[in-house]
Amino acid sequence: MTRTLSALFVLAAAIAAPANADGWTAITGGRIIDGTGAAPVVDGTVLIQGDTIRAVGPASEIEVPDGAAVIDANGMTVMPGLIDVHVHYDIVGHADYDHWFATYEGRMREDIMPAAGRAMLNAGVTSVRDLGSDVENIFWLKEQIASGEILAPRTFIAGPFLRKTVTAYVSETYNDTWTIDRPDDARAKVRQLADMGADLIKTQDEALSGEELAAIFDEAEAQGLRTASHIYSAEGVRTALQAGMREYATIEHIGDGTQTAYDDDIVQMILDQKIAMAPTIIALEGVKEIVGNPELTDDPRWSGVLPEDIYADIRRSYREADLASHPIFQRAEEDRAGRNAKLRQLAEAGAIFAVSSDSGTRGNPHHDAMWREMVLTHQVTGLTPMEVIVAATQTNAHVLGRADTLGTLEPGKLADVIIVDGDPLAHLSDMRRVVHVFLGGQQVK
Repeated sequence: MTRTLSALFVLAAAIAAPANADGWTAITGGRIIDGTGAAPVVDGTVLIQGDTIRAVGPASEIEVPDGAAVIDANGMTVMPGLIDVHVHYDIVGHADYDHWFATYEGRMREDIMPAAGRAMLNAGVTSVRDLGSDVENIFWLKEQIASGEILAPRTFIAGPFLRKTVTAYVSETYNDTWTIDRPDDARAKVRQLADMGADLIKTQDEALSGEELAAIFDEAEAQGLRTASHIYSAEGVRTALQAGMREYATIEHIGDGTQTAYDDDIVQMILDQKIAMAPTIIALEGVKEIVGNPELTDDPRWSGVLPEDIYADIRRSYREADLASHPIFQRAEEDRAGRNAKLRQLAEAGAIFAVSSDSGTRGNPHHDAMWREMVLTHQVTGLTPMEVIVAATQTNAHVLGRADTLGTLEPGKLADVIIVDGDPLAHLSDMRRVVHVFLGGQQVK
C-alpha cells in the first residue's frame, strides 16, 4: 500500500465533516458538562458556528437555526475536548525503546506520528503537549498539523529535552536532546527554542543544577513560555521549586518514590507557586496492566491506526518478553504505596492537579492513556469525577496558557467538543467510550 496514513486521515476528516461546516451545527439532547465544574445541564444544546461555540445551555432556551446540522446526543454526555499535557508522538506503546528507535526512526513522519495523532483524536483528546521528540520531526509535525496536512489534536511542542546528557536509546542522528552545560548555555538554548517556535520548555534531568534550572525558568518566562519538568525524587522537586518554577508550570511524574509524604516546605512551595501536579500514573501502571491482561494488545483501536508490521512488532514486544522484570514494572510495584500516599497528600493540601498521561510510552498507547489516567487520578487522589474532568479540560487549558480559547464549553471559545456514550460523573471509566469528536467545529469522529 503506497498511500500514507496521513493522507488517509485527511480524507477521513473531509468525509466526517458536516456539510455546512462553515455554518451552524447543533448538538442536542445530551447531558452537558461544560468543564467549569458547574452542575451538568440535562437535555442541553451546544450551538456551533464555524469553529466557534455560540451558545450552551438548556435546549428550551436555545433556538437552533434553520438548516443547521443536528447531532443527536440523547442519553450521552457532551463535554469539552480533553487536553493531555504530556504526550509523545514518536512512540506508540512499544515495550522496548532500544529496538523501537533502531527499527523505526525512518518511519516517524509517514506512519508513526500521524497514527499517534489519529489515536488521540479517536480518544477525545483535542489538544496536547508533546514533551520531547526529535527536533526536526516535531517541528515538521507542528507545521503539518497547522496546515491541515495531518489530522491530529491541537499540538503544542517543547522540542528536545533539556538535559545534562543525551538519551541513551536513540541514534546520533535522532536529535531529541539538547545538553545543558552552564546557566548561560541554558538561557541561550531557551531563546533558540523560542525563536524556532517552541511552545514550552521541557527539562528532563535531575543532574541540572539549581542555577541552570533557574536560568531556564527565568528565560522561559521572559520568552512567554511555560515549563514542564521531569522529576522523580523529592530532593529534585525541592531544587526545581527553589529555582523558581512559575505558575502553572508542571512537575511531571510527581509522587514517584517509596517515601509516603513530602516535607512540609515542598508542599507549601507547590501551593504558593501554584505549580500543577502531573502524576502520569498510567505511565507506570500501564505495563503492569498489560502483563496481567495480555489481551489488551489485541485492541483494534491500537492496530487500526498502524501499519500491520509495526503493530505486530508492538504486540510481540509484550507477548514474547518477560515484562515482570522490566524496570518500569518494578518501579510501579515498589513505588505504588509511596506514590499514592504522596498524591493523596498533595490533593488534600489543595494542590492544582493536571491530567498528564505520558501517552505513547511503554504499556501506555495513545488510545487508552487519557481515560485511564483520569480514572487512576480519581482513585488515587480522592478527587471527584467532576474535579478530574475539570483538571483534564479547564485546568489543562491554563497549563497550556490557552484558557481564553480552550478547555470549557462557553460562547466565544473554540468548538473542541466530544460526545461520550455514558455518564462519566457516575462512572469515570465511561470516558473510554467517546463516540463523536469535533475539532474547531469540524466533526473528525
